[in-house]
Formats: sequence, C-alpha cells, structure tokens
Amino acid sequence: MKEPWFPLVMICTVLLGIWLGIFGPLPKGITDWINQWQNLIAAVVAVGAAGLAYHGAMQQLRQNDRQERNRRSKKHAAVRAMLPLALSQVTEYAQKSEFALLALLPQCRGQILPPGSLIQGLPQILPHETLDVLGELVEYSDDVDVSLVETMVAWIQIYDSRVRGLVRDNADPAGEATVFRLNIENYLIDAASIYAAAAALFDYGRRRGSRPPDTITWENVRGAFRNMRMWDEEHRDLYKIVEGREQRSRGPFDRLVE
Repeated sequence: MKEPWFPLVMICTVLLGIWLGIFGPLPKGITDWINQWQNLIAAVVAVGAAGLAYHGAMQQLRQNDRQERNRRSKKHAAVRAMLPLALSQVTEYAQKSEFALLALLPQCRGQILPPGSLIQGLPQILPHETLDVLGELVEYSDDVDVSLVETMVAWIQIYDSRVRGLVRDNADPAGEATVFRLNIENYLIDAASIYAAAAALFDYGRRRGSRPPDTITWENVRGAFRNMRMWDEEHRDLYKIVEGREQRSRGPFDRLVE
C-alpha cells in the first residue's frame, strides 16, 4: 500500500508551480508568513525529500527482490528438469561399483583379500556434470528440503575415498596394508545406499511429488540390492550386516545428519 502523503506532496508542488506561473509572486502576507516559518518549512521539505528518496529506494529493493526470487525459481525448475538424468548417472555409478566389488569376494582367502589381487572397474568415475547438477539443486532450493541430496553427495565423496584406499592398500608393494573381506562388504552396502538415495529422489525429479524425501531407510538399501539382482539367498552375509545395522539406526545416513 502506498503512503497517502506521497501523492499529496506531488499535487501541492504542482499547484505551487502553476500559481507562480500564472499569478506571479505570492501575496505579501503569505510571503511574510513563509519568511517567519522558513526554517520549519525547510525542515519539512527536507524530511519530505528524504521520505520520497526512502520510498523510491524501498520500491527498488522490493522490485529487485522479486526479480531475484523469480530468477532463482526458474533456475530451480531448470535444474530439477535435469535431475532425472543426473540420478540415472548416480545409479549407474553405484551399480558398476557394486559389481566391481562383488568380483573381489571370490578372491578372498578366508577374511582377507590377498595383496596384489586383480581389481577392475574401481574406482568408478562420476561425471563432474552430474555433481554440478546436484550442487545447483541444493543451491537453488530455497523453499524445498533437499537434505537427502546433500547427504547423498557427501556419501559419494566418503565412498569414493574409501574405495580409493582399498585399491591403494591392495597395491601396496610392501604388502603391509590389509584389505579385509568385511571392508569389501561394507563398501558394497555403501554403494547400495547411494543407489537407494538416488532411486528415492526420482519421483521428485520427474515431478511426481512436490517434495523429495529427507532420508532413506535400511529397507531402501535392501530394495537397492534387489534392483541390482543381489538376492538374499545369494548374499546372506550382506543382508545380515544390514539387519544388524537396522537394530542401531533407521538408515545408512543417520550419522551424517545427527
């Protein structure tokens, strides 16, 4: 709502200009009155001018804010449209990682992966463009909780570091580093957790939901195993580890958001 004095000031200014232009100088009585109160009048004019300047500045700020919010809203919509492709790349990354890790289990001798074992397909590389899309989604989601995207990206970085450590330890020329079978099984669960998070976000990316989920559960991880055709009959140890963790936490990302 505009201030009521704003148009009044403008009207009075215009009328005064018209008066001076048509009738010439003001009558002496009015002139004397103006001289008597000129300091007060000057102060009122100064306050009015400041008020007009403040009003104009606030109007400009409000307009800039509307434009910025509109720009960010459009950017969010554009990034959201690209989200399904990015999520497909994440699930492919997780699945390829999963199969590469699975190939290491038969090479284990008891509970240890022998040094110098053949490792192929690790670490998998996730395209930078994919991470850029996920990062922009977080940046431009002003009114949407995208905490699951944040934790998924953080988990991808943690998982990548762990896998690189596994490859490095396996290749240790001194043979002093040990890679345990349990390490591989844990990383298999990490990869399945990344797959599960990406799968849970697809509905939001495809505009089937107005808000994305904020976390995933261990049941989502089991669902990821099944989507990758890793059945419990063939991978009992993995399912038992998940069952044990389920007794201590609701999902794989809980400790990242506590």
